[in-house]
Amino acid sequence: MRITTLSPILTLCLPLVVGCAGDDAGSTSDTDAASSSGASTTGSSGSTGGGGSESSSGGGSSGGESDGATTGGDAWQPAACFDHWELMAELYPEAGALGPCVDVPGGEAVVRSLLVLDGVTIDNNGQTMSPCVEARCDGDYAYIGTNSLPHYDFVQTTPNALVENDVIVRIPLAPAAIPGNADADPVSVHNGCSDAYDQYLQNSAQATTREPGLLCMFNANDKAYFQETLESGDTVTYGKIACLGRTGLVTNGSPVFGPNEATIPDPYGSPLFYMPDVAGEPYLGDDLMGGAALDLCGGHTAASMHYHGVNEACFEQDADGTPAKSYVTASQAWDMAAMLDGECVAESGIVGWSLDGYPIKGPCVCLSRDGQGNCTALKRARSSWVYAGLGAWGNDPQEDAALGIEGSACTEDVECCGGDVNGCDFRCSFVSVEGGGEGSEIAKVCTLLDYSWCSHDFVDRSTNPGGAGFVYLDRCNGVEGADGYAYHTTASFPYINACYRGEPVDVEVMGGGGGMDPPKCMPGQMMCCGDGFCGGPETPQNCPEDC
Repeated sequence: MRITTLSPILTLCLPLVVGCAGDDAGSTSDTDAASSSGASTTGSSGSTGGGGSESSSGGGSSGGESDGATTGGDAWQPAACFDHWELMAELYPEAGALGPCVDVPGGEAVVRSLLVLDGVTIDNNGQTMSPCVEARCDGDYAYIGTNSLPHYDFVQTTPNALVENDVIVRIPLAPAAIPGNADADPVSVHNGCSDAYDQYLQNSAQATTREPGLLCMFNANDKAYFQETLESGDTVTYGKIACLGRTGLVTNGSPVFGPNEATIPDPYGSPLFYMPDVAGEPYLGDDLMGGAALDLCGGHTAASMHYHGVNEACFEQDADGTPAKSYVTASQAWDMAAMLDGECVAESGIVGWSLDGYPIKGPCVCLSRDGQGNCTALKRARSSWVYAGLGAWGNDPQEDAALGIEGSACTEDVECCGGDVNGCDFRCSFVSVEGGGEGSEIAKVCTLLDYSWCSHDFVDRSTNPGGAGFVYLDRCNGVEGADGYAYHTTASFPYINACYRGEPVDVEVMGGGGGMDPPKCMPGQMMCCGDGFCGGPETPQNCPEDC
């Protein structure tokens, strides 16, 4: 695979970026308040890639109207909004002649999955912006040009402004197998989590020098692969995803990131642990601008808008490819318990693409079809990673004082925090835990915000297909369905994908930036520039050398 390394000080843009806009810190969008009102829904039904239940466009407006331009019927036209295709010769000199993806084997699935955003506008804290995603293909790759903006009005949950980030990402049209002789780590590298355990007990506010789980790539010196022999007898080699960087993209063109943040606000922790159980309930903590929380579609801002999780309702399409739902409507499908264990009534469509060329689908998996193509076995995807806690990595006599609450049954955050959730390292979360008659069960327990890779443990399910209503996913969070292999989004770790099942291209290794560590030095933001130390929130008054 080709590895692109970013410096720890993100004064440059992401790889393949045309230009970086300024990072003015904005105030919380009015949509923030709108999205937190209203009754929640179960959100248990899946959606097909071709349509949604509403005719309105998803986010902003098109042609000056609050509802997007929807022509209805089968009047789909691929998007034509990206203005920087002239950079292809520089970025991908080996590329063949580009043409319409519908004319290339494998290309139609990619281009039809992308949201058609031509003419759609969104509100960014009072500024009107136009999201864009467009695909062209040669014989081997789909090249996706995008400005990385969401397709709905911006909901600010971090200190980082929403900025355009023009980029061309390539996706293999035919996924390639990882060579069996690749230089690979054993899965036992995960034992590095004992360092995180020791660090947490010594000083819970100080991060380890790097992501300690070692199952993702933190820098260019890391091995790019790891390998294991499963209970089924198969020996499998996987590609490591970047600890802090793009692993794919969702269908609005914004990047997919892995299941962890950077060193702040909680070292290498999961942003989904900040999230409410259902739409309308509060996030963990009162100050979203100091946290790693996501919007109720699964994204937030740092160097670019990016997604750590996916609310499938946000990416439903009308027949013409435009977004089917507004953010206010789609966000009401946020329901953690239902997204983990609800009954599926329709199979999920494609919500994104991984850098190895496999599709990323929603959580409802079709496992078989009849002769007419109808799904005859529909189950909810369940991650094979379970919450085990950081305390599993050591036996220090003082452990109970710091980590004793981990894994305890709870109903509210205050039960995990001694009555005060502000500044607390724990949250009461719905997670998958080992136990129950079918291998794992969904429970609500006290979870640690820090070190998401180390607090979760992969359980080999290669000889256990799942239960009556769910199918287990593999280590990478994928499964072989009726239409081939795909990753499936889950509401528990790793949320989108934990590794690559195929050979990825253009892997980003961000060296210590990314995640919540913002790219620019702006007053009031948490930064990592100047002295190279992420000590936010930093201001011109308390850290002039950075500002």
